[in-house]
Amino acid sequence: MQKKTNHPKSRTSPAIRILPEEVANRIAAGEVVERPASVVKELIENALDAGATRVSIRLVAAGRRTIEVADNGCGMSEQDAILAVERHATSKIRTAEDLDNIVTFGFRGEALASIAAVSRFELVTRRPQDDGGVRVRVEGGVLRDVSQTSAPVGTRVTVNRLYFNTPVRAKFLKGIATELSQCIDCVQRYVLSSPEVGFQLFHNDKLLLDVPEHATLRERIALIWGLPFLRDLVELSAERVGMRFEGMIGTPNLSRSSRSHQFFFLNRRPVINRSLQYGFEDGYHQLLLVGRRPVGVILIETSPRTVDVNIHPTKREVRFRDERAVRTAMSEVVRECLARLTPPGTSSPSRDTFLPPSSVSTGIETKKTSTVSPLSGTANNATSSESEFSEAETARVFQAPTEERQGELLTAGKVARPSEEPTSGWGSAEPTAFFHSIDDIGETPLQVFDTYLLVPDEGRLLIIDQHALHERLMYETLREELADQEYQAQRLVVPLLIDVPPSYSGLFEANLELFRQVGIEAAPFGGNTFQITAICHLYDESKVADVVYRVLEQLAQGDLFSKEKILDDLLRLAVEACRGAVKAGDRLTIEERRALLEGFRTLEPPYTCPHGRPIVTELTQVQMEKSFRRRP
Repeated sequence: MQKKTNHPKSRTSPAIRILPEEVANRIAAGEVVERPASVVKELIENALDAGATRVSIRLVAAGRRTIEVADNGCGMSEQDAILAVERHATSKIRTAEDLDNIVTFGFRGEALASIAAVSRFELVTRRPQDDGGVRVRVEGGVLRDVSQTSAPVGTRVTVNRLYFNTPVRAKFLKGIATELSQCIDCVQRYVLSSPEVGFQLFHNDKLLLDVPEHATLRERIALIWGLPFLRDLVELSAERVGMRFEGMIGTPNLSRSSRSHQFFFLNRRPVINRSLQYGFEDGYHQLLLVGRRPVGVILIETSPRTVDVNIHPTKREVRFRDERAVRTAMSEVVRECLARLTPPGTSSPSRDTFLPPSSVSTGIETKKTSTVSPLSGTANNATSSESEFSEAETARVFQAPTEERQGELLTAGKVARPSEEPTSGWGSAEPTAFFHSIDDIGETPLQVFDTYLLVPDEGRLLIIDQHALHERLMYETLREELADQEYQAQRLVVPLLIDVPPSYSGLFEANLELFRQVGIEAAPFGGNTFQITAICHLYDESKVADVVYRVLEQLAQGDLFSKEKILDDLLRLAVEACRGAVKAGDRLTIEERRALLEGFRTLEPPYTCPHGRPIVTELTQVQMEKSFRRRP
């Protein structure tokens, strides 16, 4: 007979209990206070809700030591100041119905209490009608002192020693440069969304950003990213489905590799919403290269009842009542804005619309191509008139297929990916076993669609992506050059000046040695300007600035852990600055194709480009015979 046992505590205490206030506050802090930038966000929102027209932010050690936000808003009474640091205390809502009509930033009533629970917190505030101010001090969630003090009208919140009582949380923070970049990015979002408010941002007593009151959106963008950034921005203004769209978006000439320069503001609130992101990018359909993202600052006004801003603890994400309509509306207004840039006589914008006149292709005869030197593997410009192809051959094999047809062609064979074992027939440890000697191939390899090289081999047909292959060859060459102990960068006669956003300035200065190791030598030039004094001789000077921005974006993510991984990732990005990369659409001569294949035979697995795309796929004889029903 099984003996019945009871839990020893089952008869003395309940299994479910209410958490102590201190524990509940720390749990809330874990949701709201992810990093110093989270504190900056909450305090700025409180200042804006208080009607401030001037907000000053001071940081020490990227906010890990001190965060101070001061404003000239309406201030609080002593009673309100004490209640403000209690959980679920807010002046923004009264009833549950108010949640359907939220027009303020903060309304949960958890921000100050959560921040005070993991820091040494001080609040000094004064209303216009009061003779003096009040100071409230909280340490680790425990109220320590309430006293009278002299203070200007408004509120100043000082957060010292963030996570002093939760050291485990502090260990998850990134370096100073990364955390500062996050704080600056946070401030910039509110700078863009609040055109009537002035902002100042200091770090270690150094002024990083100074935006005057009533500066226009265009002026604010120039202060953040520089005047050259404005050249490829156009104004957006439209209405759809009860929503008002205002802002500035980039032409297809201005793009980034990530969504870091896409800003959406809903009723002045910085938000993240996939319908807005996808709709925005839908508007640029077929106008951007694969992997490139459009740039834009878009302010949206709509009824609060059509959107739910209460789905995330930090109010970062929102959900619309009709997500599909929002996505469609965003796509339409962006497309119409870009259509106004279309030259007369055309019905819709195309990629060529935004290219310089000298680079627009008018036909096969005038198309520019790249020539690969059989010795160096670099490319030089040559016109298609120098090609050995006849017009009949061009008409037969050089017509670009549809996207669906390309997909069918590439999926017909088996693609080798870095994570997979090489397939039989081209997985030999000896790279030269890929195919026969180049001399045995004869007039092949044939180039089709100005993109792929076809190489027949024993029992199969190899299909090689010329752009992916050349990128890999340049990557290997660049890595060997920079690894040479006697390597010296090529000094520039006139240094190249680069203006970086304030959020990247400290990051750039802290990683100058990393840039030097990838062949880019730079030095501060004052403010947010840096000068490039020397580059690797393989680089195209005109592409260096774009690569620097992309490298900074990668570093700002803060997810790189080892020095080897950092250098390898930066080197992959630096390949894009190399001279004369062969592109998809470049028609190559027989010598150029053979030079690429000779380089291919020297590669070792995995057979991918630096960005991970496969270089080659194969279509076997068995697959062909099955397609023609010669085999069961």
